[in-house]
Amino acid sequence: MNKIDNLNYKKLEVSLNALKQMEKILSSEEEGCFVRLSVDSGGCSGFSYKFSIDKSYDKLNDVNLIKEKESLVFVTDAISLKFIENSIIDWKEDLSSAQFVIENPLAKAKCGCGTSFSI
Repeated sequence: MNKIDNLNYKKLEVSLNALKQMEKILSSEEEGCFVRLSVDSGGCSGFSYKFSIDKSYDKLNDVNLIKEKESLVFVTDAISLKFIENSIIDWKEDLSSAQFVIENPLAKAKCGCGTSFSI
């Protein structure tokens, strides 16, 4: 897996495929939008990952994960960041799905679809 090196937060890896997909998604959105990753309570294992398009950036609580970009691309909040430390974020496509995949070493268990986990 090719990963990008220009992360502001070094305890996280983002693949080149994931970054390309984020940029592709953002190319069809209005100016100033970015991809947000949050961890919410819920799902079949206790917590769930949520990817969304956002344009509201809170300088006190949000973390811009990719530096050296002329605009925000990938953002998370400080609380969610604690749940995804040391994770690898990738984009995977197969015959049945295309989705962001998170390999999270903090997850003790995860559901079959891979979108929820427990710690």
